[in-house]
Amino acid sequence: MRSYEVISVLSAKDKQVFKVRSQGVDYILKIYPDIKSADKESEIAAKVSMTGYAPKVIEKDGDKTLFEYIEGDNFNDVFRAATMTDDIQTMELLAGRLSIFLQMLYSFSDCVMKKIDFNNFLIKEGRVIGVDFSQLDDGMPYEDLASAITCALFNSVGEYYSCYPFIQKLLNCFKLSMMDVINEIKVKLEDVGKKTKESVDVDLLLDSLANFDEKGVDWRKLI
Repeated sequence: MRSYEVISVLSAKDKQVFKVRSQGVDYILKIYPDIKSADKESEIAAKVSMTGYAPKVIEKDGDKTLFEYIEGDNFNDVFRAATMTDDIQTMELLAGRLSIFLQMLYSFSDCVMKKIDFNNFLIKEGRVIGVDFSQLDDGMPYEDLASAITCALFNSVGEYYSCYPFIQKLLNCFKLSMMDVINEIKVKLEDVGKKTKESVDVDLLLDSLANFDEKGVDWRKLI
């Protein structure tokens, strides 16, 4: 693998992620816990990158993979700002762009993200770009939809219902109702609550989500 200098450390969870520079060009370097994990993500990323929805794989060596560095806006930052300012138009735009990415990913790879983290997406030139495919696995699109809704609820600034315009738009894009994914959302809410140790009244939240869909409440009037 080419020589490089580390510019910054981006993550050190399930794998080490760095922004590096080689011969004046910036890249993303990922160092995985094992070669199998490196092969899995590199293979998927290489396929998706052909659609323009993922960074290109530049070079791979054992448990290390060098990716194209993409400059863009962090999805979660834009989402949180929109919920903080009640920017419904931006929330709906984000939901539409994310749905395009997820449906493209499923049709192209027959896989789903499994666990969605808004920090693993960038926004550039009107599209959502995925930068982490390590959790990708077999599944159905409604699993990603439920995961995205859960992520939205936990990342909304202020009251959780501030992100409802985003959720409703996402449901519409998938042509599903809240009740189609409510059970999957419950599982993911409980899972996130356990991992983050946050006190979440899951039953109350689910009841609100279900009533919102059944009654057709216009959340624009509440924001």
